[in-house]
Amino acid sequence: MRSWKPRSELHTSLAAALMSQTKPAAASLTSGTNAAAAPPDLPAAVIAWLVQLTLLYGVPFEYLVADSRLLPTESLRFFYVDRNWLDRLVDGALSVGTGSSRENVFNEQFYESVYSEIDRQQVQFRFNLRRRAVPNDTPAAGTFSGFLFRSVIVSTWPGLEVQGFLKNKLLSIVRQDRLSPGVMLVIFNGVPDTVNMIEPSEGLHMGVVDTDDPATVKVVLRGLGYGNFPAGIPISEGSGFLSATTQYRSGTGQPAGVLNIGALVGDMQSKMRTKGAIAPDGKITPGAFGIELVLGAGLQAFTRGAPDCAKISGGNGDGH
Repeated sequence: MRSWKPRSELHTSLAAALMSQTKPAAASLTSGTNAAAAPPDLPAAVIAWLVQLTLLYGVPFEYLVADSRLLPTESLRFFYVDRNWLDRLVDGALSVGTGSSRENVFNEQFYESVYSEIDRQQVQFRFNLRRRAVPNDTPAAGTFSGFLFRSVIVSTWPGLEVQGFLKNKLLSIVRQDRLSPGVMLVIFNGVPDTVNMIEPSEGLHMGVVDTDDPATVKVVLRGLGYGNFPAGIPISEGSGFLSATTQYRSGTGQPAGVLNIGALVGDMQSKMRTKGAIAPDGKITPGAFGIELVLGAGLQAFTRGAPDCAKISGGNGDGH
């Protein structure tokens, strides 16, 4: 059970808090008087533990995925979080301090206030862990949703970035954790219509982008500082960007997956000459070739309602 204090101590403090406060209040509730009982003053550590519990910290994995076949290797499963189920988790945790019918009556009076405090702190929890200010417009007690992702990508890229959008508004993430080397859990505060997974952006990526032809790849061409094309900025052409293409090497004795670099350089030089975006001698230097091959972090977008449930955005020249 993940917590800042041992689970047994938290349960002991919870029981002590409830036992010390419920008896007199429960007596007034059952004595026929109209005196209002004061809400329970649960220790901050107990509330923090309950908040973690409702964010599924410490919940056995088999409660989330009843059968491993529901989450096979290289799969992604989206879900909604049932708040009634979370409330029953809280009920079960609080029941440890209930030893009589009077205490049950007392708890019934104040469960809602406990739920409200948990709802308020749920959306703040990850911001506090990251020592960031909580935005003023962060909604509480809304619908949570998320996904479980089981893939070699999780272990290969520990810094994998995740974004969720609803009508182009970025949703906050209330939890993002690796449950094991190959399984990631993400929970959003809301229900996104688009989820982006992005390669870690702190590294330098170089490569090419696939095309509709499996034998052909392309490179979106960037300016090199010549003509009216600033260095590093993709060169526009029509509604898209200027690009050069090449194919994989073919022929006897050629290994699979090796690009024809000579053809790629030739197409780069030809396309950039037509734009006046190349050196006066019309040649691509090794340094310029390296600039053209730089990729932004690759982005995989999952869109709700899309025919294929997902779409891929390339990582060269489109901002990602």
